[in-house]
Amino acid sequence: MESSMFLVICIIVVVAAGFIQGLTSFGFALIAMPFLARLIPLQQAVPIVVMLSLCTNLIVIIDARRHVDLKKIWILILSSLVAAPIGTYLLLLLDERLLKSFTGIFIILIAILLLLGKSFPVKNEKLAFVPVGIISGLLNGSISMSGPPVALFLSNQRTGKETFRANITAYGIILNVITICTYAYSGMLTRQVFTYSLWLVPSMLIGVWIGIKAIRKLNDQWFRRLALWVIILSGAWTVISIF
Repeated sequence: MESSMFLVICIIVVVAAGFIQGLTSFGFALIAMPFLARLIPLQQAVPIVVMLSLCTNLIVIIDARRHVDLKKIWILILSSLVAAPIGTYLLLLLDERLLKSFTGIFIILIAILLLLGKSFPVKNEKLAFVPVGIISGLLNGSISMSGPPVALFLSNQRTGKETFRANITAYGIILNVITICTYAYSGMLTRQVFTYSLWLVPSMLIGVWIGIKAIRKLNDQWFRRLALWVIILSGAWTVISIF
């Protein structure tokens, strides 16, 4: 592929991923990873996406910082961190294709139920963040799918868009930082990775900026529906990726 065409495709992909992240506060990797992994080696695509995702989360948290609920988030983060290593071990015990297919189908079904108006309200949200964090950590450690469980729970609770964005972004920042430290320790943060990342930062900024502007035009109901559709897309892609 010619270098100019390669760069154009990467820019378009990152703008689209940044837009989704700015709009819903999750989904950057969902949009960017499938395409970038086809254009550059996976060992480079993965850390690039994580670093750009951290940048998008930092920008979004500046916009939504007043709505972060640390009393709930710390429980979610701690539960996820404890469960993540178990998730890695779980991947060794179970077939990855089976795990991905079950997770993807389950996420799609729950998201569709919520779209149809069904909900399962939890009164003690603080306590409920423990199992949500554990599930998210298990999936993050096994198939790198930490966002959808948290997004589903917040959607089920009909969390307002500002609180939704703030809490899931704060959670994402912690996971991104830990993941990047892991990549640095393992030697995955090469000069080529940093070069690609720097080239793509401007297009990421454009996408996130458009997404943040667009979210202000959506009310809580439309935001919730959009988030659920992104979750369905993530579940569908997880199932498709096993073939």
